[in-house]
Amino acid sequence: MWTLPANAAFQAPAEGTRFAIATEHAEATRAGLSVLQAGGNAFDAAIACALALGVVAPTSSGLGGGGFAMIYVAKEHRTFALDFREIAPAHASVEDLIARSKSGASIGVPGEPAGLEWLSTHYARRSLADDAYPAAMLAARGYVVGQHLAEMAVRDRDALAKSPLAGLYAPGGSPVTFGTTVQNIALGHTITRFGAEGSKPFYQGDIAAQIVAATAAAGGTIDLADLAGYTVKERAPLVRSFGTRTVVSMPAPSAGGLMQLELLSLFGADASSPLHSVGFGSSYYFHMIAEGMRGAIADRARLGGDPDVDPQVNVAFTQALDPAQIGARRARIEPTKTHLAQEYKTHEEGTTHLVVADDEGNVVSLTTTVNGPFGAHVVAGDTGVLLNNELYDFSLPADVSGFGVVGLGPNRPRPSARPVSSMAPVIVFENGAPILALGGSGGRRIATETTQALFARLVFGLDASACVSAPRMYTSGADVFLDPEIAEDVRVGLAARGETVKEEPFQGSAVQLIAWDRSAGAVRLQAASDPRKQGFAAAQ
Repeated sequence: MWTLPANAAFQAPAEGTRFAIATEHAEATRAGLSVLQAGGNAFDAAIACALALGVVAPTSSGLGGGGFAMIYVAKEHRTFALDFREIAPAHASVEDLIARSKSGASIGVPGEPAGLEWLSTHYARRSLADDAYPAAMLAARGYVVGQHLAEMAVRDRDALAKSPLAGLYAPGGSPVTFGTTVQNIALGHTITRFGAEGSKPFYQGDIAAQIVAATAAAGGTIDLADLAGYTVKERAPLVRSFGTRTVVSMPAPSAGGLMQLELLSLFGADASSPLHSVGFGSSYYFHMIAEGMRGAIADRARLGGDPDVDPQVNVAFTQALDPAQIGARRARIEPTKTHLAQEYKTHEEGTTHLVVADDEGNVVSLTTTVNGPFGAHVVAGDTGVLLNNELYDFSLPADVSGFGVVGLGPNRPRPSARPVSSMAPVIVFENGAPILALGGSGGRRIATETTQALFARLVFGLDASACVSAPRMYTSGADVFLDPEIAEDVRVGLAARGETVKEEPFQGSAVQLIAWDRSAGAVRLQAASDPRKQGFAAAQ
């Protein structure tokens, strides 16, 4: 199989035989690594990494947000999806959500405290206090501002200067700069409390009261009953098999997993794919997957919603993946023609992803978010907890117009619903054993970038580092946006196939990935972190 050698084009992946981690920040990876080296398992490490990311990547994640995880428990031979997504309060104002005039109206009931505690209670080996300790110390002692955080602080400087975050990220009105040190002592105290007391203070105690007060001051409607009633959802994943390989991805209310499985169903998940012979990164390759993605984007606009509120969503997803439907769509895709496509506008932004595998065979692929950047720019009292603006992920009239959607569709703003997300943690198995686990950040680009990483590994056999580092494309409507490194002949070829080619400025998207190599008998793990957000991978 043809491969692109990472040691020639990209930084080599981390390699090991026991465990591996990839996150978007070196401090988060070190936090997880310290937990594994102290005897923790993948669930302990995922908790430590997620909490640390909430400290060093406040543009993207934190205890005031929520997320999804794809989990493989080796001793049970079981894979399932964990949904700790934010939820609209019971008295959410649909009018305010559509008008977007009050920042507090965008704040969903946070799910991360409950989600991380769920991992600790069910599968972690160490105490929650031990797993929280690295992040608490990181917040208290301070951390060095990375490039991505510095860039987001500049981009968001006006809003930051007017918010409770100003003292941390825009002191004196000037955004923090790369290489400076930030301490978040209040958040450190809260993380320590989370380790000692679990999620209860966030949903029934004094932290809950501060979340309610801060949300109300910003015009939101979260109350104590909303927090007390929050539950983590264990969901059956979307699963499709391709020969000896089985891809297990996130179900609704994610739409990212649907795109992944639709594209793999269209083009295959191994070297027998028709894409393999045309070459990775060719104009034919980019055009064909762009056409497939346009169909998946239309499906999201028409079908995506919260299955707990609308059970028909799961039925619709199953129908979209029916072989007859996939075959009909495949027949409409032409190598030399681009079909007109409606732009689907989503309002997703900041996210962060981590993936961990341990020496017992457990795997956690977890994406967490506050939307953002910097969520709703609202902090819950003196807790240091930055609250999300995740309810902006509900559809607006302009988002779904042109897709044949009745009204605002299944992702319409409404109380007690979880908005659709592009977050798409995924694990791939071959003959029952994990061979690939990945996920991404970057709002609506998550689905497109993770799908391309899946093709890079499963169809083209690329090195783990090449899978996350290679130039990518993103499609929106009839346009295809390309990374600057994509060669001119590819651009010319795409234009000849009817694509409207545009340059893609970096949008904060990144993929984290672990791959297993079982070809030589002994199992080796490769971990790779996308250089676009200066992430860090480690293995041992």
